[in-house]
This record gives sequence, C-alpha cells and structure tokens, in this order.
Amino acid sequence: MRTVSLRALAEAHIPAILDACSDWQELAQHGPPYWRPRSSAELQRKIAATSGPQPATEYSFVLADNSDGRLVGECSLHAIDWRSRVAQIGICIWSPIDRGQGFGSLGVEQMTTWGFGHLGLHRLEAWILATNQPSRTLFERCSFIHEGTLRARYLHDGRHRDVDVLSRLAD
Repeated sequence: MRTVSLRALAEAHIPAILDACSDWQELAQHGPPYWRPRSSAELQRKIAATSGPQPATEYSFVLADNSDGRLVGECSLHAIDWRSRVAQIGICIWSPIDRGQGFGSLGVEQMTTWGFGHLGLHRLEAWILATNQPSRTLFERCSFIHEGTLRARYLHDGRHRDVDVLSRLAD
C-alpha cells in the first residue's frame, strides 16, 4: 500500500517542482495554478506567505512518496477566510504515471485533517474544473459534496470552462 507524507513547501523543493511542472500545458487542463509555467519567484512567495507571525491566508505543501522520498505532487489550503473559518483545498499529482496510485486521496485526507484539526477550520471547498472527473471523484471519495457549478469560471485554451464547487464540513 502506498503512503505519502505532507512536507511544508521549502526552498529545497523548488528545483524538483519546476522540473515536475515543466509540462505545464498538460497540467493546465486540470486548473490553476498551472495555466502558465511555474517560477522560482512564485514558489518563494508561497514560502514567504507562511513565515510571518500572523496566520497565513495560504499554506502550501509537497507530497512525498514514503517508499522512496520522491516528490509526487503538491497540495494547499488557500483563500483562507479566518473570520468564517473557510478555505479552498487544492491538490495536484504532477505526473500522469503517479495519478490513480492513491497519492491524491492520502494527500486530501491529510490536508483535511490538518485544516480542521490544527487550523480549526469549519469548511473546506474544492473548486474543480467540470471536465476533471478524476479529481471530482477523488474529492467525493473523501466525503466532499457537490454544491454547484460556477459557469465559465476558468479560462483555458481560449475558452471559459465551468468549475464545480464541492465542500466538506468539519462536523
């Protein structure tokens, strides 16, 4: 059985992420932030966003395969609304050969547990391209419920695409 560990995004991860995301066009079909090439500056900004004394509005992690330590993806809690205790959750398994291996489910469950437990969030939302059925199935298996569709929310390949919103509550 596969296992995965969440690791806080760090400077040491940047080269591996840039390499893993070099085929950003393939990743773009799955949604942001892959609509353009990743950059070292963007990843450094994500690291800096969690370094202050105040609660951050986003937390970014990498997923490491416990069998060999290899980074297989990234996940985040972002757009955090501390007043309402709501955040968006995102996950991406970078390589097509690593998808469908259980890394995504493990990552979502760990992020959900951390968000509800450590951060005290009440609601998590997954915004998923309506055409990304594997991602929707993943979140539904992790007890997220479809609430609605944001029409024409994501621009990809010159066309606006619908985005499904799924959520999970702490209770």
